[in-house]
Amino acid sequence: MTQSPAGLIQRHGPVVAVCVGGALTALDLTIVNVALPQLGDDLGSGLSGLQWVVNAYTLAFASLILTAGALSDRLGDRPVFGSGVALFTFASAGCGVAPSAEALIAARAVQGIGAAAILATSISLLARSYEGPRRAATIGAWVMVGTLAANLGPLVGGVLVDGLGWRGIFLVNVPIGLALLLTLRVLVPGAAEPGRTDGAAPGRDRRPDIGGVALAVTGLFALNFAVLSGSERGWRDPAVLGAAGVAVLGLAGFVLLQRARGERAMFDLRLFRIPSFSAAILLSLLTRMASFGALPFFVLWMQGSLGLSATATGLCLLALSLPVLVLASLSGPLQRVLSARILIASGNLAAAAGALALLVGIGPDSGWAAALPGFALIGAGAGLAFPSLMGIAVGVVTPDRAGMASGMANTFFPLGTAVGVAVFGVVSTAAPDAEDAVVAGLDAISASMAALCALGVLVALTLIRDSDRAR
Repeated sequence: MTQSPAGLIQRHGPVVAVCVGGALTALDLTIVNVALPQLGDDLGSGLSGLQWVVNAYTLAFASLILTAGALSDRLGDRPVFGSGVALFTFASAGCGVAPSAEALIAARAVQGIGAAAILATSISLLARSYEGPRRAATIGAWVMVGTLAANLGPLVGGVLVDGLGWRGIFLVNVPIGLALLLTLRVLVPGAAEPGRTDGAAPGRDRRPDIGGVALAVTGLFALNFAVLSGSERGWRDPAVLGAAGVAVLGLAGFVLLQRARGERAMFDLRLFRIPSFSAAILLSLLTRMASFGALPFFVLWMQGSLGLSATATGLCLLALSLPVLVLASLSGPLQRVLSARILIASGNLAAAAGALALLVGIGPDSGWAAALPGFALIGAGAGLAFPSLMGIAVGVVTPDRAGMASGMANTFFPLGTAVGVAVFGVVSTAAPDAEDAVVAGLDAISASMAALCALGVLVALTLIRDSDRAR
């Protein structure tokens, strides 16, 4: 039986909106890198300024995801998601017409704020719009689109820079963002649960927890700044030590304030009493460390030691991204026959096998093909684990806590990447002297990745429980 247009929109509208928003934010994480040389020449910016073009987005993004998710529980998913799209679109236009490096950095920070609102509400919006295997399938589609966009970023960026100049990589977001804004009320007409409006919790105090917001943003910003800057400036640099101190004080103050405020808190700390939720948060950190945190070192090996071009390196990385795309698209059918616990454990096991394949396969005389089996296994592991992981984070909490749960889980993805880069940087330089220091460093990284993934298997099998499901 053919569905009516209204029925089709109700069935597919939320996932379409979330996937378009996810594609915009994921593309912007990787598209900028290829434009940096031309951007620096045009705006007269040095290496430090170029680093802040990237870091301003990352820091704003990472420090505000938790806040945006918590706000969506009070104000509704669609208003917060729409505000994120509007900010991202406005800031993209600002980036495209920026007259100086300073103006571009400021606009990039606003872009990061918008991206945080989009990402933090994406999973909770899907969780409130779909149930069961359909929810798993839509989360899988979101993962697939985000992965595809992130991997196409360098290629799309190269085409835009060659055709339109560096400003084109930002201006291309504007018509897409405007189209999404104009159609958002049609694509996401309301909430899935009776008695709710746009995902806002009925009867709940909608006033934001200003103290909690200030402490969370300050603590997360300082933590991400310390981790990002530590590997560049050195861990004893006063700015890094100062940021680490602010992070400890800010996050400790946040925890104490949330405990004191109870039901009025921005984040309900009682969620950590749910074993499956705690597992999802820990696994969010571990999986990101073991994948995106390690990836830059293998890219440097391919482009530095092997002399591959950026395009050739991107083609090699398809061995990692294609399994993610395939298995994420099958997440709905897979969750009909296998539990999330088994899928997440299996994903981490596959990633551990991939890390060991890199350890065994890459040697002083190895070419790029030696990395492909390991990349493929790591990609397969991510495709198996990630959709189920995000489903667990929002599936074990009540609907009025889905935003904060999604925000907390997503907070650990950029943090996990930054921590992974910092940790593996130390691991690679601490490797014993060898004839080929680069390969010795990669061996140490691969062994550490395998250990992290093995820990992920243990966490999944011991903490994730089907009985924790909220509905």
